[in-house]
Amino acid sequence: MYSFGVTGRLSSSIAPASRQVLLEDTPRSFEAELTAALQSESAEPDAAAEQESESPLRKLSAVDKAVQRDIQEAFGIEPHKPGEPLRPLLGSIWTLRDNDKNGAISTDEMEANAAVASDIFKKHLTKFMFNENVSSQPPIELSIGGNGMVRVQEGHPDKEKIENFINGNSELRNLYAGISSTHDFVALAEESLRFQKRYAVDPKAAVAEFSHLFSGHYGYTTRLTIDGENWNYQTTSSFSV
Repeated sequence: MYSFGVTGRLSSSIAPASRQVLLEDTPRSFEAELTAALQSESAEPDAAAEQESESPLRKLSAVDKAVQRDIQEAFGIEPHKPGEPLRPLLGSIWTLRDNDKNGAISTDEMEANAAVASDIFKKHLTKFMFNENVSSQPPIELSIGGNGMVRVQEGHPDKEKIENFINGNSELRNLYAGISSTHDFVALAEESLRFQKRYAVDPKAAVAEFSHLFSGHYGYTTRLTIDGENWNYQTTSSFSV
């Protein structure tokens, strides 16, 4: 399990203090991959907030407002309002809610936060599927496309309908993107911990064994498969070109 505090320190909470690792001490390409997940979650809301401040006529859908209410109730995070200064990440992103109030965010806390967020996402998507007679047979597979939008696998009969609903309600899209990026981040952090443990025993062997972490093209991707009552998030490693 990892924890990191407000200073940006990333450390193994089960390792002695001498084995704590600062992000700036890790290889640059690995640092970029490790922080990309949180950046992808925060970038879209920030862009939306900027657009909202520039265009007061922007209207939130009923689904967007309902998602905001659920997030506020679950995490105590109030929606950003036009003209307000941007808040610190630890006070504005549900992923980084400090559940035990100790000033550091552990991967266990991030996973717990993602589970709560997943329930909110499931609530709104299930309601849509029921109202629009969308079946999960064949199963629905959701992922994040290269443009940041949620996509459904090719060949599903309701692909366009599902994509339009999620991407057409920006708060719901942002919610799924946050859940996905949290799973990606936690998986990469856990692999980094295995690298640290190996490095403490044999640095040369560790670098050789985990050389993919330094490639600049390695990361994790999360997909959600909806198969009847079973909603399963799967996170797998992959190389990008």
